[in-house]
Amino acid sequence: MPYDWDDLVANAVSRRTELRRQRLAINRREYELNASRNFLLPRLDAVGRYRYRGLGENLYDPEVPIDGEQVGSDTHEWLLGLSVTAPVGFRQAHAAVRNAQLRLSRERALMNELERQVVYGVSNAMAESDRAFEALRAALNRENAAKEQYEILSGEAQAPVRQFDFNAL
Repeated sequence: MPYDWDDLVANAVSRRTELRRQRLAINRREYELNASRNFLLPRLDAVGRYRYRGLGENLYDPEVPIDGEQVGSDTHEWLLGLSVTAPVGFRQAHAAVRNAQLRLSRERALMNELERQVVYGVSNAMAESDRAFEALRAALNRENAAKEQYEILSGEAQAPVRQFDFNAL
């Protein structure tokens, strides 16, 4: 019975749960690598701050109203700007990227090994199937030969036994 080898292997590789789990692990490691590469980029932050300084010249000035009315413009403070941060050498970022690359290559190697084991298992199953089919065919041939021999011998066994007359010689 011929089987389509490519179809069998494709089904085995796509349906095995450990391979699905490993593909998810590879995807996770790829995302970690992309996140690590983001640390190689300079960081740009928008900065903003507003403060109300209404205490006056002393720690507590009873002349400054608490509810904010009649307060001059010198009691408010605003700050807007951009902050750019770029570490010198990106040493930590490069180490994180290299670590993520090594983890990803480890997961891919593990995936290749798992796929190889699945294909090996399919190959063994096919060989065992062929061996079992040939053993069944041999057993059926032996059974048919035994039936034919039984029919031949049962016909002779039912025939009358010839008696030899030794005196006639």
